[in-house]
Amino acid sequence: MQIIFLGTSAGIPTKRRNVSALGLRLENEKEWYLFDCGEATQHQILKTDLSIYNLSKIFITHLHGDHIYGLFGILASKNMQRAISPLEIYAPKGIKELLECVIKYSNLNLHFELKIFEITKKDVLKFEKFKIYTIPLSHSITSYGYVLVENDRPGRFDVQKAKNLGIPEGPLYAKLKNKEIVILEDGRVFDGNDFVGPPKKGKVVIIGGDNDNPLLFKDFNNADLMIHEATFTQKDFDNLEKSYKHTTSKQLAIAAKELGVKKLIITHISPRYDSDERVNELLEEAKKYYKGEVKVAYDFMKVVL
Repeated sequence: MQIIFLGTSAGIPTKRRNVSALGLRLENEKEWYLFDCGEATQHQILKTDLSIYNLSKIFITHLHGDHIYGLFGILASKNMQRAISPLEIYAPKGIKELLECVIKYSNLNLHFELKIFEITKKDVLKFEKFKIYTIPLSHSITSYGYVLVENDRPGRFDVQKAKNLGIPEGPLYAKLKNKEIVILEDGRVFDGNDFVGPPKKGKVVIIGGDNDNPLLFKDFNNADLMIHEATFTQKDFDNLEKSYKHTTSKQLAIAAKELGVKKLIITHISPRYDSDERVNELLEEAKKYYKGEVKVAYDFMKVVL
């Protein structure tokens, strides 16, 4: 799968970062999925090889403006492109009323079916090639994280082994791939299980919304990738005049270590870290407490799993 960060700032955009949005596309697929949709997300999409036309599902973590204000433009642009395939939106309660209001008063007559699903609890959303687990988080308003778990892939068929044994190519290979019993004209019998390797484990990706407790993802130890906010360093957070329900780089790194995640990416960066030097403070703090691979996301950064 490929992940592309379309917006990595917290609260407001900066000259270097747009507000929250992340695109995800599975291998060999045209359609793709969007996680959060801050203002101007469609402008960010235009600078990538993604297209609004092929966008099929949107997952919103919570209803703060820096995570949803781009939705209205996405709907309008997809409509003007004469898209006809359905668009599914998953978000906390309130999204249906919000979107219906905008559609009504902006006279947006959609040519495609808009399917809105309101999340109200911990749940499992099942799709053809993956599942998504919704995880209630800790924030100033209702917020959910999403854990994408790919389906396991079938094991690799050993073509060379079949050839070496003189098994004719064609329909018999298809049967062996399906782990069926094959009987040749000469009487030899072969079990497809002997020609197919073990299944390839699907990837597990944690995508956190705004949240001050990363350990709420405790059911998903050893995930391949954790993408989570770290809006502040611990030092800056401790000196804020007002307390916010956000995670610090230190807290996130400690949680990532405890959860055993294989790779950590920090996003939702406060505008105060709008220089390489300041961003490095977030990274270095995380590295003190988490010894795996860790990066601070930037707009248009791509990750391939």
